[in-house]
Amino acid sequence: MPWEFVTATLVVVAVILLPFVLLYIRRRWLTGQGGLFDCAHRLRDETPGHGWALGLARYRGETLEWFRSFSLALKPKLVLQRAGTVYVHQRQPEGLEAIALFADSTIITVRDRVTGHLHTLAMSRDEVLALMSWLESAPPGSHYFPGSADSPR
Repeated sequence: MPWEFVTATLVVVAVILLPFVLLYIRRRWLTGQGGLFDCAHRLRDETPGHGWALGLARYRGETLEWFRSFSLALKPKLVLQRAGTVYVHQRQPEGLEAIALFADSTIITVRDRVTGHLHTLAMSRDEVLALMSWLESAPPGSHYFPGSADSPR
């Protein structure tokens, strides 16, 4: 009887710890693929201050890849193409955002030139500067899409 209890306890502990172990392994694997930085993404815009998901981002070639922190997916949830993304504005967190986001976050809004969709990201001030530099250093002429408002006349 006592061995059955010990076995059952070990199985329960293993089942409880398994997701945390898998998250740790995923994080280590993603880190090995390139430098990660903390970056929250606002998934829903209906309610001011709500809809944020904590995550990790990394630059990979001509893309910025964003992964949810508490997911086991190995593929990014959001991919922003450098040539198709434009900086819109930035601001400081307000109200509940200051509590929900990473410490000392700056909120930045970028627009996808192809779809016109706005993406709101929260990251450290240093990462905001890195993102702006990365966007500005796109190859000449890559910022223009036929029929877009950014196209030369």
